Amino acid sequence: MPNNYNPIKHINFSEDDHFKPETHGGGSSKPHKPVTNKFITKVLDSIKELTRVRNFEVSTTIAVIELESKAVAKSHRPTSIFNDKTCPFFGDVGYAKHLIQITPNGLLALEKKITQRNSKQVIKDISAIKSISPYKIDINANPDVKSLSIRLFRFNSAEKNRKLDNEFERFLNNFQCEWKKHASNVVRLYKVSGATKEILDSLPEFAGVQSVISSKCIQLKPMTKERFGVVRPTMNPPLQNHDYPIVAVVDSAISNCAPISDWVVDRKIYVPIAYKNDGHGTFVGGLVTNSFNLNDGDKRFPLCQSKIFSVEVLGNDIGDIHEIIQAMHEVASENPLIKVWNLSLGGDVPVSKTEISTMAIMLDEFQDKFKCLCVVAAGNYEDGLRKWPPEQDLNDGISSPGDSVRALTIGSVAHTNGFVKDLEPSHFSRRGPVSNYVQKPELVHFGGNVIMNGGQQVILGVNSIDANGNAHHDIGTSFSTPIISSIAANLFDKIGEKSSPSLIKALIIHNANLNNDIENEYRPYLGWGKPQGSLDILSVHDYESTMIFEGLAQKSFEIEKLPFPIPNCLRTPDDKVRAEFFITLVYHPELDPQKAFEYCQIDINVGFGKFEKGKFKSEIPREKEKHLFEKDLVKNGDKWSPVKVYKKRFPQGVNIKDWKLRVSVMDRDGYEAEGVLIPFSIALTIRDIDKEKPVYNEMSQLMDQYNWEVSDLAIENRIQI
Repeated sequence: MPNNYNPIKHINFSEDDHFKPETHGGGSSKPHKPVTNKFITKVLDSIKELTRVRNFEVSTTIAVIELESKAVAKSHRPTSIFNDKTCPFFGDVGYAKHLIQITPNGLLALEKKITQRNSKQVIKDISAIKSISPYKIDINANPDVKSLSIRLFRFNSAEKNRKLDNEFERFLNNFQCEWKKHASNVVRLYKVSGATKEILDSLPEFAGVQSVISSKCIQLKPMTKERFGVVRPTMNPPLQNHDYPIVAVVDSAISNCAPISDWVVDRKIYVPIAYKNDGHGTFVGGLVTNSFNLNDGDKRFPLCQSKIFSVEVLGNDIGDIHEIIQAMHEVASENPLIKVWNLSLGGDVPVSKTEISTMAIMLDEFQDKFKCLCVVAAGNYEDGLRKWPPEQDLNDGISSPGDSVRALTIGSVAHTNGFVKDLEPSHFSRRGPVSNYVQKPELVHFGGNVIMNGGQQVILGVNSIDANGNAHHDIGTSFSTPIISSIAANLFDKIGEKSSPSLIKALIIHNANLNNDIENEYRPYLGWGKPQGSLDILSVHDYESTMIFEGLAQKSFEIEKLPFPIPNCLRTPDDKVRAEFFITLVYHPELDPQKAFEYCQIDINVGFGKFEKGKFKSEIPREKEKHLFEKDLVKNGDKWSPVKVYKKRFPQGVNIKDWKLRVSVMDRDGYEAEGVLIPFSIALTIRDIDKEKPVYNEMSQLMDQYNWEVSDLAIENRIQI
């Protein structure tokens, strides 16, 4: 590594950087479409149909309102007719499909409101309706499974939720089954064992159930049989008197054999000995501790190493989501200093776009409670070999819990040529996006390839160790994931008290964006690419400057750095700025688990660009076109996404004298965000296109001149390098 690497700078926003912008309220009362007598009759008939099909033995039940595309944005939501006096909104099942609570009295009030339609606003809101229909339970479980995981809806009322829980428990007591309510505070989940066929047959009659899956739906990829033979791996033991960060590996067992046992600081065993299978966990553990050494010193693997806390909760390569989450809570409560949790596991089908998966919601809750970061495998597509680029649309979406928005989700790329080329997505690596078009995976690393020989697949896997301590190779997103986990753990360790899950995510994703140029059409598989190791992530060349801005955003206020200095060495003779810019924003929004498309309740935006005559125009990213509908802004932009990543290159220069960095906030309809503080981290890099100019030194001097509150992000970094 060259000696001219410099530390990243950490900048705090000052009180003077916060201001309250002017607001522009109001809006048109023009209907989204003609409200004819025929349309009114259709809407009223749909309401009457709900009265006939719903089971009102349950106090509150559910219907789905589909809105016109023009009416999805917060400013157009039809709350004059769907509110607490009628049938209020409380969730969604995908784009434009909103859930409402229905009761007999609520439906009567709604029918009256629509019949009278006594204001322009009511008429506009009626025009927003596309259809009204009963909610149908999402059942993804076979009748012969031994146990079910049943998820109930959560309303905006504690009293209604208690009533629903009590009614459902009375329903379950009619069957010869055992049930247990999960302790989660954000999702109501019951594990039910016994009488599963009878219960599945009866569930459609019980309104209030959102979805049903088999509770044992989390799997590990079976290990391949191919081995090198009895070959001892190149795996160094931990150095004496050296402090290593710890990664919690939630997996099958990790072998007690050398050389992996020296890296295991502790273990918690939840699997009976008869079901123990330590092959997968041991292979994953080897990559947490020694990915560089095990893979023949390939410099594309990171040098960083971590020790392991083994959470042994999957027996015979399968696990129960209730037991996995419960085990994680127990271990985290006893070991709160563990900041990174590796989950090389997942379901075998893509996640639904109509809800956030149950395990992902519980992982988000877990990460919030323990202020840690989960690193999750994107999952393996196993219905054949997928060519690159794909020749057809396949059912290869991310598997649960890879849709956890707090987590980092990791895909796989090939590390050598074979069926796909080097650095192309592995044929098995699953793709995003997930609900609300949130990008998953965010990152990739090496997970292997295959080559065809006489019609047979030959594994070209990444190297690690087997349960007997011998060298072994295999493929899967299970094995790209622990490489990122070790990088994340080392970043937490090197940054220390300043570190947070959002900052670590921002640093790794920003580094991937700096060093990869991923085309938009391939981002669903590759995210923002493959990052470097932890030391490279924390280091900056002389020809660039990387700054971390952190703060707490809130509604009705914006945060700015104005003026934002630009090094003179980047200005051309005609005073244009010739440079490239990279920005990564990661923030920590409030979440609503009852919603899929609107899971993230807060949207933070960052803009960097021109300030002239009191007006700001963002160049990175460019200002969004005003005519776009909400779906376009979300799908083609990144509205409501808690990770936003941009880059912009100005090879001919850009004519901007005064630059400004701006952070702003928007909240969802029905969510009261006033006074809520949202943590965010911004990584911003300014780079000389020719990689020659002294950008780092000039930027450091300018920050001192502007009296910014600046410090090195990782103080020990220069010494260690």
